[in-house]
Amino acid sequence: MTRTITHLPSEPNLQNHDVFISYSRRDQAFVRNLDAEFRKLNRSPWVDWDSIRKGEEWWAAIQHGIEGANTFVFVISPDSINSLVCQDEINYAALNNKRFLPIVHREGFDPGRVHPEISSHNWLFFRETDDFQSSFQELLKAIDTDLEYVRMHTRLLVRAIEWQEKFKDSSYLLRGSDLEAAEQWVINSKKPPATHLQVQYIRSSRDAETARRSAISRSRRNVVAFTIFANLLVSSLAGIWFYKVRINEATDRIREDLVSALRIGIIGTNGDRFPEVAAIRVAQGENPKNNPLYQEQQQWLLNVNTVFPNAFPRTFIAGKPGEILWVGDVTREVRKTRKETRFLDSYSAEHKELDVFKNQETVVMNPYQDELGQWISASAPIKNSRGDIVGGMRVDFTQTYLESVQKSVQRDLMIAYIVVLAWLLTLSWIILRSMRSIRDR
Repeated sequence: MTRTITHLPSEPNLQNHDVFISYSRRDQAFVRNLDAEFRKLNRSPWVDWDSIRKGEEWWAAIQHGIEGANTFVFVISPDSINSLVCQDEINYAALNNKRFLPIVHREGFDPGRVHPEISSHNWLFFRETDDFQSSFQELLKAIDTDLEYVRMHTRLLVRAIEWQEKFKDSSYLLRGSDLEAAEQWVINSKKPPATHLQVQYIRSSRDAETARRSAISRSRRNVVAFTIFANLLVSSLAGIWFYKVRINEATDRIREDLVSALRIGIIGTNGDRFPEVAAIRVAQGENPKNNPLYQEQQQWLLNVNTVFPNAFPRTFIAGKPGEILWVGDVTREVRKTRKETRFLDSYSAEHKELDVFKNQETVVMNPYQDELGQWISASAPIKNSRGDIVGGMRVDFTQTYLESVQKSVQRDLMIAYIVVLAWLLTLSWIILRSMRSIRDR
């Protein structure tokens, strides 16, 4: 028998819980007694009658309750063994490597139908013939075993899931002593073991911390180098050097943006459905605007263009030897005076587009001109879930964008050069005046 929610709480459920209690509705009276005993000791159980707030999706609330609980307590009875909801809760707890504590309340069930995660653990007995307080003390002892380890497991799981739900935003990663404690926790792993997501979260945190420290170190070295050059008054030579560095940095930044736009475009393209898009039949020169698969692909290309306004992603398949056929093209959706292609237009592949079918990602930073305009571009293969190459994506930046960025860097550096030179000349004049005053005295 499945459960229903009896009432909703008056305030949000934000804290972690000592236990999540999974049970059948037929055992609700027993669970209320168990819940009361926990609360007498200021323990925090999660039970579905008072842990799901108004407006919250039911299964999502159940998942959050399991994620935020240190221990998963399963009340065994004939009804809970047969409950599909209870089975789902057990499966989700197992997916997150939660610690299981099964307790038997009512017998009369088929042992063969007991979930493997439940049957593989020692059971505590809370039958009517058992002494409740004695069994409850055993339950508390089991809950408190390796409590700090289990609490860390819960804390890292909640934070890792939040990081994943925020699209792996680096601001949600661990730092400093939190990161060190998490790494030590993994090294000293007990039961329940760390999940793959927790390990990935800790590794990503370490990578980000290493990169952050490296960036600070590089920044300090740059400051020291700049100070040395300034004090030596080699303004002209430093200006020329700095100009070249900034031009290369601007070019590298454009290249990184180009590659980032390409990879984001690839990630969001459904390789399993892409052949279906390419197989759509329309009249020559027409676009399948009303086809939902085509619309989905075009919308994703438009999303990439929204994140990278200077990026113009297009998808394609192989055509005749030396040619490709355009499938998707963001310029069909945006109006930026860029020449657009038509669905399955033929194009002479002269700029490494065909390399994608050799499983190669290519970047062309030397500006070139083709029938669509003047570009720098990058291309990569589109793969299905089996890893087969089913097409390619090309992302274009206009040559004028590259030139405008370079001119902007030149202008900014010229202004900076003049300001720095003026500052150095002023500093030199102050030093000379000070030295002259000393000599005069």
